[in-house]
Amino acid sequence: MKNYSDEELIKKYRDGSQDAFNEIYSRYKNLVKYFCRNLYLLGAEEGDLIQEGMLGLIKAVNGYSEGDASFKTYLIACIKSSLVNAVKKYGGLKSSPLNNSIKLETLDEIGLFSPPPEEQIVKKEQSSELSKKIYEYLSKNEKEVLTLYLQGYSYVEISTILGKDTKSVDNALSRCRAKIIKKLDKSLK
Repeated sequence: MKNYSDEELIKKYRDGSQDAFNEIYSRYKNLVKYFCRNLYLLGAEEGDLIQEGMLGLIKAVNGYSEGDASFKTYLIACIKSSLVNAVKKYGGLKSSPLNNSIKLETLDEIGLFSPPPEEQIVKKEQSSELSKKIYEYLSKNEKEVLTLYLQGYSYVEISTILGKDTKSVDNALSRCRAKIIKKLDKSLK
């Protein structure tokens, strides 16, 4: 089959030869992948695009008639057309819920996923109690470093504020982590 021209293979395929179609597929599957490689569709996977391109190949095999253009030229037009239709399909109404959706983080920011106020108060009290217990186990230096760290200061900023080098800040935070983990392990048992 490899010695036949595209047009001869199409005739053989239309006469019922599956091997003829397999040869055409083998010749042009990389061309389909070539056209798909730079496309991205929201909500679609790479395999979806390749399937759409392969539909273009099937359309080309079934719709080609000699005389107007070479099969390869017709095939390229069919592949591009299938991919354009896929872009329209995935970008259209079918995907509008995805395209118009709101991020979960946004819903959380406006309080949609927040617990009721009474639950927030209880959690805040529990958190405050736990913080007090944890701070009891920390040295003065560790408390200062942890407080500044929790306020959002970087290691460099903390070292400047406290007049210490960044390595001692890092060591203090490491000790804090170890003590907190130890305290939490004891409280959970």
